[in-house]
Amino acid sequence: MLLEATNVSKAFGDFRAVAGADLAVDAGDIIGLIGPNGAGKSTFFNCLAGETMPTTGKIVFGGADVTRAAPEVRARAGIGRTFQVPTTFDDMTVIDNVMVGAFLRRPHRNDARDYAQHIVELTGLRGDQQARSLGTEPRLLLLDESLAGLTPSELQDAIALVRKIHQMGITIVIVEHIMEVIMTLTRRVLVFNQGHVIASGAPEQVTRDEAVIEAYLGRRTHRSRRERAP
Repeated sequence: MLLEATNVSKAFGDFRAVAGADLAVDAGDIIGLIGPNGAGKSTFFNCLAGETMPTTGKIVFGGADVTRAAPEVRARAGIGRTFQVPTTFDDMTVIDNVMVGAFLRRPHRNDARDYAQHIVELTGLRGDQQARSLGTEPRLLLLDESLAGLTPSELQDAIALVRKIHQMGITIVIVEHIMEVIMTLTRRVLVFNQGHVIASGAPEQVTRDEAVIEAYLGRRTHRSRRERAP
């Protein structure tokens, strides 16, 4: 088991954004976190990344308890992440952006540059913030809606890139609204609604789940569609 989150909850005052969520990730997995806006998936994701500390629960990575570990500690342990809002340095080259991440494990400039060049050549990255995340040599990469806002052709290229990253031996957990990405890439999906995990399984399985359909479409809309069905 590479990552295990057990009974993770996060409360903001009286509001429970995440309520007792569990996630087990084996090395080599590609797992999706989905749900309507405000469902709790992003808060749970941030708990995994260390941006948010859970109110209760436990997160273990590589056999070590990282529940209260800072993001930089998790990065050193092997957890990389991207952000919805790009955080690349636009006045730096792609190689230099990757070097920023590479310095985490390769303190010598020439070594960091050589590795950055290797990553860029291997992936074909031209400026994506994923490049800097890969520079840290993660065992687990957390992708936070990093494929949003792309044209159809760009989306296909991005999906191919994620596959290539996975083929490098990197385990992936992805938060994404684009169902094409989830259906195409992931092997298992957790569906959040109102802070709870309401379904877990293969993408084609959870998309047929009544609770998932109602969470996305609304009970009244879903019922009316069933009543109109022949």
